[in-house]
Amino acid sequence: MKKKINALRKRELQPASPPEPSGFNHFLYGTARSLICLLLLSAANSHLVEAKTAAEVFQDISGSVVVVQNYDSNNKLQSMGSGIILPSGNVATNCHVIEKAGRLAIIYQKKEYPAKARYTDRFRDVCSLTVSGLQASQLILGDTNQLKVGSKVYAIGAPQGLELTFSDGIISGLRTVDKGHYIQSTAPISLGSSGGGLFDENARLIGLPTYFFKQGQQLNFALPVEWVIDLPNRQSVESKVNANDIDWTYQVTALEEKQDWGGMVQLCQRWTKQLPSSSNAWGYLGVAYLQKGDLTLAIEAYQAAVLIRPEYSQYWADLGAAYGREGQKLKKIEAYKKAVRLNNDYALGWINLANACVQNGEYEQAILAYLEVLRITPGDASSWYNMGHAYRDAGQFIKAVEAYRKAATLSPGNAQYLIKLGQAYGMAGQDVKQLEAYRKALVVNPAYVDAWLYLGVAYNKSKMEIQERDAYLKALLIDPNHNAVLFNLGQNYLEHGNRQKGMEVYSRLKELNQDLAQQFYNNFSKLMFFKTAMR
Repeated sequence: MKKKINALRKRELQPASPPEPSGFNHFLYGTARSLICLLLLSAANSHLVEAKTAAEVFQDISGSVVVVQNYDSNNKLQSMGSGIILPSGNVATNCHVIEKAGRLAIIYQKKEYPAKARYTDRFRDVCSLTVSGLQASQLILGDTNQLKVGSKVYAIGAPQGLELTFSDGIISGLRTVDKGHYIQSTAPISLGSSGGGLFDENARLIGLPTYFFKQGQQLNFALPVEWVIDLPNRQSVESKVNANDIDWTYQVTALEEKQDWGGMVQLCQRWTKQLPSSSNAWGYLGVAYLQKGDLTLAIEAYQAAVLIRPEYSQYWADLGAAYGREGQKLKKIEAYKKAVRLNNDYALGWINLANACVQNGEYEQAILAYLEVLRITPGDASSWYNMGHAYRDAGQFIKAVEAYRKAATLSPGNAQYLIKLGQAYGMAGQDVKQLEAYRKALVVNPAYVDAWLYLGVAYNKSKMEIQERDAYLKALLIDPNHNAVLFNLGQNYLEHGNRQKGMEVYSRLKELNQDLAQQFYNNFSKLMFFKTAMR
């Protein structure tokens, strides 16, 4: 039986579910397998839990906000800030809110409660307070590793002492840091709001806003909630960190936002000379070198960072990325393994490890890594999608079907997930379900030209001549010059005796793609395409 062209995505490291390119080279079946690399993970239950209204969020969180009063040694009020009552009953706030305090007091519902510092992490600028007589809150703690740029957030604080301020915005930036992500948002905060709370659209605490004003521009940042959770583990670490790192970090962050990698290298070089024992200095220097493409220097910088701070998983992950860019596959895998051993809940580290294993042909190891990803983010559709790739590449087509089906269920509006589900059905020999998946994809996106192509090939497999030809013709209404669609349509004509129509297609192919037209003309039966296992 003669073979039809089958669409194939070449392996690229890119965000999940981009539009697939058309053209003949895109459809040749070879040894490459596709894999999508995740940068940002969606919330674990974002597809399962309906977002709350602003009024509902305010109702849920407003009772957790307190005023933190800082008195000097003479019992004179010297500053005020905000704080958040945690489920433990402690209050979380920024360290700078309580610095140089002779006495601390919490104001909550017009009552004053004595407070004292419990855990402090000056480098991260986060601390917790023990407050006598204050009841615990019912807040739910979120996870910044599951946030996405563009997601809705709410900020709340008490900048005027007892007056609550509530604002909304979206996440405009996420910076990966140890344990989680530093958050930049458009939700405005004001002086005195430091130490308040930043919440997601389901009223989960995701960070502590920090008022930061620099060079005439207000920047709305929030420290990740993971740093609050990690406070008990930071007492010994904090004492080893030089507080001067904070000033350097602000400067290097400004250059990073401008993508001034040369300036960032120069600044970090000065930083490492002044503070050679700062792992952050070496880590940021590695980032700058990596962005400039100086891979050897990036590796050396990251190696210095992990030598100083071997327990920090993010540096091991960055080192793995640098090894990967230089083509050192085995060292890349080992670095990622080190990262996830240090932090077993580091979802992005597991994803990087899975990707590295796939690229090295270690599909079973990739599957194990993706199982860890799904343990951490079980409701994330893109993680199930990538797991489907891993099962498919390992030849476990039934399990690939299950993973793609889970992704499509969690994200029913994603036509790409349905297409991959259809392909997996085809590989598993479930032809009827394959057709059904492609039809569903076209309900979601009727203009998805490659979906019409996949559907046409599936119809050919099921010997549905008229439906096959109709699918190709509909695809050409969207993209008249789609090489693979033209080739398959021409073959359909020739296989069913319509030589004139077939040669008309050949003439069009000859104008668009000489090589493909020559193969069509000479011997299309020998083309290296799979009709039954669309990849």
